[in-house]
Amino acid sequence: MRVALDLAGEHDLDQILERVVVGAAEVTSARYAALGVYDQAGRIEHFVHHGLAAGTVERIGDLPEGRGLLGEVMVGEAPIRLTDLTADPRSCGFPNHHPPMHSFLGVPVRRGERRLGNLYLTEKSDGFDEQDERRVVVLAAFAAAAVESVRLAAAEERARADRHLLSRVIGAQEAERARVSRDLHDQIGQSLTSVLLGQRLVLDALDARGPGLDEARARAEEVRRLVADALVEVRRLAFELRPIVLDDVGLVAAVRRLASDLAERHGFDVRVTLDGLGEDTRLDTEVETVVYRVVQEALTNVARHAAANRAQVAFTLAGRVLLTDVVDDGTGFDATAALLDNSLGLTGMVERAGLVDGRVEISSKSGRGTTVHLEVPVA
Repeated sequence: MRVALDLAGEHDLDQILERVVVGAAEVTSARYAALGVYDQAGRIEHFVHHGLAAGTVERIGDLPEGRGLLGEVMVGEAPIRLTDLTADPRSCGFPNHHPPMHSFLGVPVRRGERRLGNLYLTEKSDGFDEQDERRVVVLAAFAAAAVESVRLAAAEERARADRHLLSRVIGAQEAERARVSRDLHDQIGQSLTSVLLGQRLVLDALDARGPGLDEARARAEEVRRLVADALVEVRRLAFELRPIVLDDVGLVAAVRRLASDLAERHGFDVRVTLDGLGEDTRLDTEVETVVYRVVQEALTNVARHAAANRAQVAFTLAGRVLLTDVVDDGTGFDATAALLDNSLGLTGMVERAGLVDGRVEISSKSGRGTTVHLEVPVA
């Protein structure tokens, strides 16, 4: 049927429903036709009809609620074809001002086991036959496919919008982190460096005045050590917020710096290996940021929770896909439960990867370590 084939290229749901009911009426010579699409709670969310005058529709008032024969069509496994629907015990009758209807053909609009709505026709002068039923069943199947396609497209569009919004939020966060990082590095870092120089001058002056000032020199030296430690901590915080080396040199250098820092502070060995990726290879800024943050989260988890002796970050550039594996020999954990509980930052890894059309897989067994596998397409 031409109308069924035309539905395959249609994307506007209201137009789809309108064409279905008009086409069903035409192929069966029915006076009236209607189609209701239901939401997941079983309520009508779209309803179109053919054959009723506008004034009649206004006088009838509220839309049908899917009770009686209309509900039977919705939940039934097969079409319903009647000579006189008013004589059927399942009929609930008609509301006031509704025109009389006798012959009836109702067909579920289904997609596999999914019941999307129903299509029904009434008032064919000589009644509906098997050929009418076959035609409407085919039409209902095409309608179901078209409705589900429109719903899927709408869901994908919402998902794209959500990803875009999340990308903007995270982008703003990264920009703010970069600003704070540079402020810490350039301003606070310089200030603390100046304090160190001042302390050095104090020590030099004390040395020049001869003996008897040992306690003063000791206290000044203690202050110098405290300031030096503070300077190291500020630089570490700046690096964690947004490593300048990631912007200036690239992903590999930033990850090597991260691995070295974590290994030194937490006492486990971290190796970074490259396959097909050069030390100075640059990728899209967003891709580099996502990969770095996933590696950072994975290695931080190793440091805090895994009790590992060794960890490895392996980069493999395979064609247009960057594969990244963070593997440790630690205690392991229940990855499925952790994802469900949104613990260890695992959900954040998955969401970040999705921003660049990547994916994350996490595998772990108790006593056998953990592997975080990231795949990201690259230009």
